[in-house]
Amino acid sequence: MYLLRLNFENIRNHNITELFPSKNINVIFGRNGSGKTSILEAISIGAFSKSFVTSFDQNIVQNGKDYYLVEIEARSENGLPIGLQVLYQLNRKKEIKTTAGENLSVQELIGKVPVVVLSPEMREIIFGAPSMRREFIDRIISQTDANYLKSLLLHRRILKQRNKLLNEFQLGITNDTDLLKIWTLKFIEISAEVVSRRLRFFEHFPLFFERSYQILSNNQESINITYQPFEFPSNLASLSHSDILEILKSQADKYFDKEIQRGITLFGPQKDDFLILLNNHLARNVASQGQSKTILISLKYAEMNYLYEMRKTYPIVLFDDIFSELDNERITQVLKILSDTSVQFFLTTTEVDWLKKSLPSGSLVKSFYVESGKVSEVSLSVL
Repeated sequence: MYLLRLNFENIRNHNITELFPSKNINVIFGRNGSGKTSILEAISIGAFSKSFVTSFDQNIVQNGKDYYLVEIEARSENGLPIGLQVLYQLNRKKEIKTTAGENLSVQELIGKVPVVVLSPEMREIIFGAPSMRREFIDRIISQTDANYLKSLLLHRRILKQRNKLLNEFQLGITNDTDLLKIWTLKFIEISAEVVSRRLRFFEHFPLFFERSYQILSNNQESINITYQPFEFPSNLASLSHSDILEILKSQADKYFDKEIQRGITLFGPQKDDFLILLNNHLARNVASQGQSKTILISLKYAEMNYLYEMRKTYPIVLFDDIFSELDNERITQVLKILSDTSVQFFLTTTEVDWLKKSLPSGSLVKSFYVESGKVSEVSLSVL
């Protein structure tokens, strides 16, 4: 998959920006605050209907304007054209369409143009709350399995309704245990679907991740990643779907009284986590800045390869200012790995001198200079 054209309006300090990127490596450079990241944000909006920087669309709209617009034209590896448009207007529902005029839901949009994003803020995948790690794996699976995304959204709706009912129990508004049992059974059934699919994901993804990290660390460090569904036994590989249902039913019984006391659901996949072990220690406790960057790049490289394995087409890769703590050798390794595939790659940076030395010879490279939201294509050779 690769972008043929990107056009967007009124995103942060960009008025109207249009790019025709390279099918391989695209370098976006300029000073801090010039609008480099906004280009990657626009691609993210076109693929997911949301920015990777903020969840609030009103914060993206340029000051003094009342809308933003993103249009992307892409082509799959089998030659099929894909055209998408996302329009957000203040105080109105976001509109998502194909360029042929077909309306799409967010659920229908996700996966049409697979994208992998890495920015410095994503170090929270390692160091942050479990919700950050769940979001990471959910986005990957959702781009390969529309049924999982459907189950995930249904799980959130049922969880919200069950929490509302539990809160009413806590406040003494209701004591309808029969209704609570109905919502609990619905919650258990959809939770089992989510956990089962995550388990299948972790049958494959760790191999991609561990292989990626070994390449980038020159086999000098060991890395492991393991799924931890909430209060499940350690024999995850042997669990059937019926086993998962029974475990969740047992948890529902265990937490029933506490849930009514606290007015909230206390079990389920919304409490899952996964662990990253670096040299047999929790990475969040021992990883240096350079190691954490290598872990993140390895996770994203694994995501890229997993998506390719599942979809037979490479995603578009977006790296936002992530090379600053890596040495030149690892930077060269990352760029070579990406250029050796047919992946389309966008990177932002404030410095380009190191790129001249690190870019593999023969790469198809376009470079774009950004200043105050204005973008111009330039040649690296004349910088």
